[in-house]
Amino acid sequence: MTVTIEPAESAEVTHAPSASPVADRALFWSGLGASERTLLDILAATAERHPNAAAIDDGTTTLTYRRLLEEIEVYGRRLRGYGVGVGDRVGVRISSGTAELYVAILATLSVGAAYVPVDADDPDERAELVFEEAQVAAVATDGKINVHSTPGGREGT
Repeated sequence: MTVTIEPAESAEVTHAPSASPVADRALFWSGLGASERTLLDILAATAERHPNAAAIDDGTTTLTYRRLLEEIEVYGRRLRGYGVGVGDRVGVRISSGTAELYVAILATLSVGAAYVPVDADDPDERAELVFEEAQVAAVATDGKINVHSTPGGREGT
């Protein structure tokens, strides 16, 4: 599995002032705070710059950044169609290392919900306990989305 995210543009780096010369070598200070960006902001910016570059390659499926954004939008529409939105929690129990896992996680974030991961290989009892405790509105599994409760999220991002 390969996931590629381009680093942010470089800022000028200066040494932070200190009384100890050893500390000057161990600590760097840019003098600037990082701009507020989400993972989805970084993904969108990378997709804009490199739409045809491979974003995810799980050995079976390769998604370009353009295709990844399309898949996230389709999956997000499915979640919104079930009423999942801002403030909801979505259980994610999809086979590790698959493109579908990353699409489900990113789509969940894109609708403003939080994801609650449980490894697909974990016993069903553990998954049920985790999802019940987290009060998930829906659970994404390999190829499916199952609504668990009435989603209470509001439409958002």
